Amino acid sequence: MPRETKRTVRTYTPLYWSFFVAALLAFGHSPAVRGQAPAAEPILQKEAPLLVAPFGAEILVSEVLLDVMVTDKKGNPILGLGPADFEVSEDDKKVQVTSATFYSNRRYAGSEPASSGASAPADNAGLAPHYFVFFFDDQRSHNVDVPGLLQRQIRAGKDAVEWLRAGLAPTDWVAVVGYDNRLKVFLDFSRDLEAIERAILAATTGRGAREAFPSRQVPPPPGAPALGPGLPTGEALGEQTGTIYEALTLVAEASAPLVGRKNLLLFTMGFGRMNRFYQYEPDPRYFEPMSESLNDANVAVYTFDLTDTGANHPFANAMSHISDDTGGRYYPNVLHFKTPIADVARETSGYYLVSYRAEHLTGLRGFQKVEVTLANPEFKVTARKGYRFGE
Repeated sequence: MPRETKRTVRTYTPLYWSFFVAALLAFGHSPAVRGQAPAAEPILQKEAPLLVAPFGAEILVSEVLLDVMVTDKKGNPILGLGPADFEVSEDDKKVQVTSATFYSNRRYAGSEPASSGASAPADNAGLAPHYFVFFFDDQRSHNVDVPGLLQRQIRAGKDAVEWLRAGLAPTDWVAVVGYDNRLKVFLDFSRDLEAIERAILAATTGRGAREAFPSRQVPPPPGAPALGPGLPTGEALGEQTGTIYEALTLVAEASAPLVGRKNLLLFTMGFGRMNRFYQYEPDPRYFEPMSESLNDANVAVYTFDLTDTGANHPFANAMSHISDDTGGRYYPNVLHFKTPIADVARETSGYYLVSYRAEHLTGLRGFQKVEVTLANPEFKVTARKGYRFGE
């Protein structure tokens, strides 16, 4: 499976600099800065028919890979799309899509192509690993008294176990983590159903069980995906995850080496801080770096609201934002969790890896916002909102 890569294809100066340098050379002059030697003659590179001046701004041309889910109204993946079916924009400027390859963790026998002139790959591009991180935000750590909150947390764990018993596929990998003022790893990526069940129940059913459960399991077998190598150990883990934002950031960074899309299922009552207008909002000190880390690591967050107040409570804003920013979904007012968990598994079972070339000034660093749409408005498109560029 490919992953987002960034490679320098060529460097060049903007075209107007090329004309400027050519004009100066024609008159026997070369640009210079007071106190410095005149600049050397521009170099003509074979890869790009443009002049390169030493004083010119270099352009880094990178290949950007985005995983894009396209589903019908029932949440089933759409096959048979090609590059011409996707429209990608950076800062409202359209870019040219160079490829669109479908990857899946299952085979779709007999599926018909969705767009004219395109056909589904004969082998559906092979089978890809399907990653799930169950992240349980322990509600007792919030020191709030919301009726029924703990019961819904326990229900979420039981419903997750029921879905796993019925729906765990051979290509699925499941990790279980929790947060109670620090990150806890209950189980690294595993396909052992009994181990996954024990980890989920320990993370959701009570502080005593959580404390007795080891925070670091036996290392996974060679070749298996793992979060552990990317996480600090002992007291360092607690020191670096004093907020849930930092815990999510660390999980994202630890999963970044794993190729492909990672689906993080976050069970929480929400988080945020009160601003000067007495309104709750995501903490700006942590939220943006967290969102960028999740996007950079190709982690989509599916947020399950453990309150029963719908999307109108103070902390709903942060939960909705984190899902929208990372190409996931926000589920408010969930009474039974098995169905939405199954929806996530079905919708993420297949996705397109869409590639295009982007340009940024060399030396600049930042977060590039991206919008992905589809020529056919009947289908739903889900993609992350951007990527980090620069070294």
